[in-house]
Amino acid sequence: MMTKALAVLVSTQLLILDVSAFCPLSRPLCPSVRVRSTAPNNDHLQRTQASHIFATDDSNDNNTGSSSSYESSASVTKGLVSSLTSLTNNIFGGTSREPADTADLETRLYTPPTSPEELLTRIQKEYTQNNYLWTGNIDTSSFVSNCTFTDPTLSFIGVDKYVQNVGNLVPIVEYALGEEQISNSTLLDITLEKDKGYIQTRWNMIGELNALFWKPKIDVIGRTKFWYRQGETNGNDNGAVQVYFYDEEWEIPAGLALLQLVTPAGTIRRSDEERVIS
Repeated sequence: MMTKALAVLVSTQLLILDVSAFCPLSRPLCPSVRVRSTAPNNDHLQRTQASHIFATDDSNDNNTGSSSSYESSASVTKGLVSSLTSLTNNIFGGTSREPADTADLETRLYTPPTSPEELLTRIQKEYTQNNYLWTGNIDTSSFVSNCTFTDPTLSFIGVDKYVQNVGNLVPIVEYALGEEQISNSTLLDITLEKDKGYIQTRWNMIGELNALFWKPKIDVIGRTKFWYRQGETNGNDNGAVQVYFYDEEWEIPAGLALLQLVTPAGTIRRSDEERVIS
């Protein structure tokens, strides 16, 4: 999900760069502006920068174990990413591609998991094999067709909508990663909360956007809850276990996470929980 937020911001910045090449007056908008701290851990400066650039609400930043969710993120940040997603879909929709082979996708749609344990195994592979935080490539048979997808900046309904967004946005991220394609979806932890009906993962999304001349690095830690239930395949109660609610949170405010895109590598912390522990 964070891939979508990054992609729309990257595409917008590429459009700004194209405009700046012909219009010198637009160059102050260029993302080459670099923010530098005067102290090693100047979090107050980071919060100020994020609030001005990405309109993030960082008022709860001092709370221990705080995360950014869709409910807690600033409305301006969510509105910005949502609007840019629509804009990017309109501009790049004609050149989108499917995230997986059509035949393979069709086969997987008819083979959903049949137990929470099998669902956990499939979700684990999304990180360890599919690098899905960057590729967007998920096993769609693990999700009900009207699944709700939510992260700190976006919320929408439908697997088809997810596939459409991925088809339009992931190629932009791949371009930004450059020839090296240095990206990883590191799975830090995965647990099955069977009595509560969800599987929770903790992950670290790492990538170097080397095609962008200021070469930012994305390094964000987050958590995702995959809420599941049984008997949701094509409306038949056949024992299938599928995700109906994908709920993603980041361990730093959404604005700070997105600010990594326009700052030198290492400027923005990747997790508030690590800061508290240290």
